[in-house]
Amino acid sequence: MIKLNNVSKIYNKGKDNEVIALDNACVEIIAGSSVAIMGVSGSGKSTMLNIIGCLDVMTSGEYCIGDKEVATLKSNELAEIRNAKIGFVLQENALINSESVYENVKLPLCFSKKYKIKEFKKRVLEVLKSLNIDSLYKRKVRDLSGGQRQRVAIARALVNDPDIILADEPTSALDSKTASEIIAIFKDLQGEGKTIIIVTHDKRVADQLDRTVYIKDGLLSDIDVI
Repeated sequence: MIKLNNVSKIYNKGKDNEVIALDNACVEIIAGSSVAIMGVSGSGKSTMLNIIGCLDVMTSGEYCIGDKEVATLKSNELAEIRNAKIGFVLQENALINSESVYENVKLPLCFSKKYKIKEFKKRVLEVLKSLNIDSLYKRKVRDLSGGQRQRVAIARALVNDPDIILADEPTSALDSKTASEIIAIFKDLQGEGKTIIIVTHDKRVADQLDRTVYIKDGLLSDIDVI
């Protein structure tokens, strides 16, 4: 499903303030598996996640999603992959607090080719029901608890039925009980065949996934180097 081969990301290349955020990263992630990416702040975790999610462009190397080489794709093709194949659960949710749960979850459908406008409400309610928050669909996001917000963020990531779910620190602001519930949701999604990639500082989260990839100063390892 996902293959990075000698992928590097260098900011301010050739300048005095050059930063190597990712250094010849090599990793293969099998479809339907779950992977944790662990490392301290500034180690390159989010850069790696953004490259996998086609949100950032690598400086060098090869990145393939299935049989597609990302570097050869045009901007509209990358946008289509992001919308159709990848669901994002961003750090601190990135929800629109003044809007309802329904409006937040519906947003990716506005750019989708999978669902017609007349199908939007049914699809949103299906996803909300699967996460046991369908009763909240009219509520404003600002009125929700932390755990409810995270479920809404996951619902938004799922609404286009993507193959890959990318989550950046999805449990960092949650108590341990709610965090366990959120990870259980991700594991259930893996059971449905989705590929789960989670950036986390929490080893308790990583231990519940199939595999952990460690990153330090932009270098990847399957051995704890933190």
